[in-house]
Amino acid sequence: MPRKKKDEVIDAVIYEKKPKKKENNKSKTPKQEIIVEDTLEKEEKPYFFPRLVAYIIDILLVSLVCSTIMFLLPENKNYDKYMNEFEQVQLDLVENNITLEEYANKAIDIVYDIDYSNVASMIIEVVIIILYFIVFQFYNKGQTLGKKLMKLRVVSIHSDELTLNQMAYRSLIINSILVNILIIGSLLFLGRNSYYYASGTIQMIAGIVMLVTLFMILLRHDGRGIHDLVAGTKVIQEK
Repeated sequence: MPRKKKDEVIDAVIYEKKPKKKENNKSKTPKQEIIVEDTLEKEEKPYFFPRLVAYIIDILLVSLVCSTIMFLLPENKNYDKYMNEFEQVQLDLVENNITLEEYANKAIDIVYDIDYSNVASMIIEVVIIILYFIVFQFYNKGQTLGKKLMKLRVVSIHSDELTLNQMAYRSLIINSILVNILIIGSLLFLGRNSYYYASGTIQMIAGIVMLVTLFMILLRHDGRGIHDLVAGTKVIQEK
């Protein structure tokens, strides 16, 4: 065999015997996801009080920002006028100057006028809530300022990192973003009577969901509410 041909055969044999590098697969296998979930199960469940304090701090901060922005906007004279009318109607009912049926008819119109005159403020409030509870909390690794002070963090139960979608699904429920969007939509696209009953129904359902979530946080061993189950998240206590 010629030397050149012999060398080519030897090189081919050596190449075949070299161990192939394993492909780097970044996606987690089901086994890895189970390990992540088991690890989170062992994390300490935060007490209810720190979560409540963190929530109050966040609501106060958002309210402060909203109030500051509203203060800088032009005065809404129609809103004040409708509020005065509503107070007068309530007073007339207490003093028996009008019947309950008359009160209901007047209240439907006035409540619609109050909310419609305040729709710009409602939209601004929703935008601020989205920016704080979804965007800021996501880029701050699952922490709002309230959670940071109370050493709490939102984490994913499926992977090492929280996704923006998970934070959005969670906040739509727990921070009433979905409720506010539905109410604004009803206000803009439904009539007076339909809006009154639609907004009342939406708020009633939201109240039930929040109450159930509260009991779930208190009673479940992992402290997860409806919003956590939907989003695949969990709140943990940092050491």
